Amino acid sequence: MSEPFDFESFINGTQLARGTVGFYKVDHRPEILRLTREHDALPVEGGDEREGSGPSKRGAVAAKIASLREEMEGSWVEFTIRTLTPDEFRRMSDDDNLDVYDQLEMQSIEPALSKDQWRRLADRIGTAQWSKIVSDANNLVLSKVAVPDFSRSVSETLSPTPSDVN
Repeated sequence: MSEPFDFESFINGTQLARGTVGFYKVDHRPEILRLTREHDALPVEGGDEREGSGPSKRGAVAAKIASLREEMEGSWVEFTIRTLTPDEFRRMSDDDNLDVYDQLEMQSIEPALSKDQWRRLADRIGTAQWSKIVSDANNLVLSKVAVPDFSRSVSETLSPTPSDVN
């Protein structure tokens, strides 16, 4: 007689799909766009030798753009979220009182934010970044289960040919 099926052992280690969503705490995109237009409208350096004696206007604008980008990139924050369970998904679909803030509260893992905290975050980061978070969260919920193919370079790294080893 075979041993009874041990469901707890079987399911141990199984977890819901996870992903990340993120945003910039500091968003300089409008200023970067404005400065980029200003930069592109300025004449290219390299004309008269007398003009090359100090920092150029174009170079100063480019340096400002680089500084704003660096500050913005340094402010990037990521949260870990998970997909919804079938019961949570059904509840979201059936209950007209639930909204996207409820959904993200269910999905958030690290940090685990409340509905109110998600709402406050949305109010601080604006529609553009908020829409990206919601889109990424929805994509995680609605994604089909598939194991991604390894790229050729990853496969070659894991199983090098004899010529690669030498």
